[in-house]
Amino acid sequence: AGRWLAEEAKAAAPAKGGKLTIGTQGQAGLGPVDPHRPTGDFGVKLANQFNVFEALTKQSNEGGVEMCLAEAVTPDDDTATVWTIKLKKGVLFHDGKEMKAEDVIYSLKRIREPGTMTGGHIGPVKSFDKVDDYTVRLVLEAPRSWFPIGLSDPYSSILPEGYDPKTPIGTGPFKFGEVVQSQSVTLDRFDKYHGTPALLDSVTLRPFEDDSALLNALQSGQIDIINEVDAALIGEVEGNDSFKVYNSPTGKFYPIQMRTDVAPFNDVRLRQALRLVIDRDTVLNSVNNGHATLASDLYGRYDPDFATSLKRERDVAKAKALVEEAGLTGTELELVMLKDVATALVLAENAKEIGINITVKQIDGASFYNEEYMERHFFGGDQWPSGPIFLISSLADGPNAGLDQVRWRDAEYLELWKQASNTLDAAARREIMLKLQEILFERGAWIVPVYVNELALCRTDIAGLPSFDQSGAGIFRALADLGFAS
Repeated sequence: AGRWLAEEAKAAAPAKGGKLTIGTQGQAGLGPVDPHRPTGDFGVKLANQFNVFEALTKQSNEGGVEMCLAEAVTPDDDTATVWTIKLKKGVLFHDGKEMKAEDVIYSLKRIREPGTMTGGHIGPVKSFDKVDDYTVRLVLEAPRSWFPIGLSDPYSSILPEGYDPKTPIGTGPFKFGEVVQSQSVTLDRFDKYHGTPALLDSVTLRPFEDDSALLNALQSGQIDIINEVDAALIGEVEGNDSFKVYNSPTGKFYPIQMRTDVAPFNDVRLRQALRLVIDRDTVLNSVNNGHATLASDLYGRYDPDFATSLKRERDVAKAKALVEEAGLTGTELELVMLKDVATALVLAENAKEIGINITVKQIDGASFYNEEYMERHFFGGDQWPSGPIFLISSLADGPNAGLDQVRWRDAEYLELWKQASNTLDAAARREIMLKLQEILFERGAWIVPVYVNELALCRTDIAGLPSFDQSGAGIFRALADLGFAS
């Protein structure tokens, strides 16, 4: 991968114009578009990666935060509860209306409504105050030292006041064009974009049933890129000069989750035993063909405060002793998976060595995301994005977690979480963050064996691809910079 990226850098810059078609596996039906409520629809995912919709801030590749629609987000005092947002002037929505304070207040209130993805990133708000057309002040119910990061999730986009999901409008470099139900979604360049306009005239997303259909479409010229390609497909085009591989390390992962308020996962010894017994090298090399990085059950790989020193070594003897001590030898478990079944099968095979019998059951998206989604005891294959520690934590394991699937309540952890949210000083907060991760490492409820690379197959004349994008949505996030080699 490094070789062609170096050559790519020397190649001609992408030209302006052209229509790009991306093939993906999954649903792209595109009914009413609500960027604050993800539906698993790839059309919405494409739009939400700063293409049609944009947030006030965004996450950088270095793990920090950059401004996007905001010019600055600053605390008014050292309580970390009062924050002033200065807006970029001259930002136009796709209907030509300028973004103002009212739109930001409307959007942030909407993000706080029940059932949205990212309300927990902001937390309860006492007041939303319009200072002037380009300044908003928020008074939070509780301190949030990481508030600028909390605004950076792609699902926290700013919408025009009175947004109608039937006519989706944002501020991004592309606007919605033609939608052919269940067949294709087209985004067109927005020429009055507040940043550098996109190069491509349009981008079309087309869903396909499976990998072989995607590969046929690429080889026959129906599509230009296969997004999120399976590692096994990479070998199919090796040696073919018409195509190249996009391969970037990321921080995205597929956790296997254990619900801690029910037996037997309420016993930390079983949780730790399963984390000790899984053979991460097999998951890395056999399941992901080496296109991944070993993980040790923690998230937030690119967060500046990530605990790189915490490393999980496989220890079958210790795992077996923990299971015996807990009196759980011979326990039968059913593990329900959406994707990444091969990893679950590795765990099931490994667990036999410590007297635990795991049956793996794969189900489709409709069954996985049904009313049982928040109720299952042992499940996985749901992709989590790369993101800062606090964003993932506020969804998964922090106070009032937005996706409280594992029901993990650790008093020491929650107390430290509050302390960190109170601490504006970065060095002092880092110390607390490292302690938080130690607790997750010892007592948490997730098995995260690897961080998977983002893989895509592209025509060789696609130019402007990022050499690295930690988000795991690099192809989608780079759309405004992509083009065909001139």
